[in-house]
Amino acid sequence: MNDVREIVTRAVLAKGRKKFKFKETVLVNSDVSSVLGCWIINHEFSTELKNKEVVLNGSFENNLWYSADNNTRTDVAKSTTEYSGTVKVKEVLNDNISDHCDVVARVLQQPTCTNALITNDGIEIDIVFEVLVEVIGETKMMVNVVNTPCQEDDLDMLENEINEDFLEGR
Repeated sequence: MNDVREIVTRAVLAKGRKKFKFKETVLVNSDVSSVLGCWIINHEFSTELKNKEVVLNGSFENNLWYSADNNTRTDVAKSTTEYSGTVKVKEVLNDNISDHCDVVARVLQQPTCTNALITNDGIEIDIVFEVLVEVIGETKMMVNVVNTPCQEDDLDMLENEINEDFLEGR
């Protein structure tokens, strides 16, 4: 006889993915000759679910290594970029997304400087990173339960197969 049971569980209700692109101008104290390197560090963010979109608020630090005074000395310019952006999510399950859902966000590509350009105002850098978000909430699923009668003979045979003296033979 088959019975149908309803199980309440937590599951991924919606997913979204977005690539963020920023242009940031880093101010420098001297005349820049060339850009030697750029590192993006200390990326931190928080998430919030609003109207079937995930709002991402975060910040990261830009460290720009450059040469100055006709390549006679080097220096590092630092700045912090704060950002806010939204990631649209597509429902995976046809459940209503509510305020009781949790949002899990993972960075697929850490913030990276893809280009640096010397300008009159400083050094303009292009920054790219990618995020995957999942909305997790309660959902119900239906399962078929097959009742099989327990055969006591099967349990007796299992008990007979156990060798209780297996340690004494050593």
